[in-house]
Amino acid sequence: MSTLEFVLGLLVFTVGCTIQGVLGFGAGLFAVPILALIAPDFVPGPVLMANPLLCALFAWREHGAIDRAGLRWALIGRVPGVLFGAWALTAVSEDGLGLLFGTLLLIGVGLKVSGVHAARTPWTLMGAGGLSGFMGTSVAVGGPPIALVLDGSSGPELRATLNAFFFVGTTISLVVLTLAGEFGASDLLLALSLLPSVLIGVALSSRLRPLLDHGWLAPAVYVLSGSFAVLLLLRSLS
Repeated sequence: MSTLEFVLGLLVFTVGCTIQGVLGFGAGLFAVPILALIAPDFVPGPVLMANPLLCALFAWREHGAIDRAGLRWALIGRVPGVLFGAWALTAVSEDGLGLLFGTLLLIGVGLKVSGVHAARTPWTLMGAGGLSGFMGTSVAVGGPPIALVLDGSSGPELRATLNAFFFVGTTISLVVLTLAGEFGASDLLLALSLLPSVLIGVALSSRLRPLLDHGWLAPAVYVLSGSFAVLLLLRSLS
């Protein structure tokens, strides 16, 4: 990885962390397809490793608004999804990772823009948690399925519950992938280099959250993520 690629990667992840602080999700959805194009070494391991700190800070900031009952059911569903995602990551060849990333990213964007509203029940929460676990473990983007079920919550409840879910869920994913031998020392060092992006994103989102128009920010994230996912697919196919 060149110095330019490294710096660009840090800037992209900083923007992603800031978006997550405003919307409750978006660090992976925005950053992963761009990082995969800039330097594939950033994903999924280093981004996954940086996520627990990011999500813990955001969840704590609004911890009083967490939907604890919904969080419990979603985490129950997360576990089998994590196991399936770890299997997929180990089973896919290196050449096929771009296809896996691009396809699942487009599925994630499609879920968010579909306009479908799933009723919030224990079964839908477990199902969304499972799909989120699969996508989050395999490509470090697990937000769309669970955000779909939590749609309609107030801003603080959505952000706090999503980030609490990601904090616990990503930690589970990291443990499983570590046991599967999917992480190395280089992943850890790159994850540590992403920590300044996490802290800057947390600080910026606190100031920008009241100013940004949520009505345009989320669609902009979907368009950018979808566009870069298509580019990733085309590059992988070629």
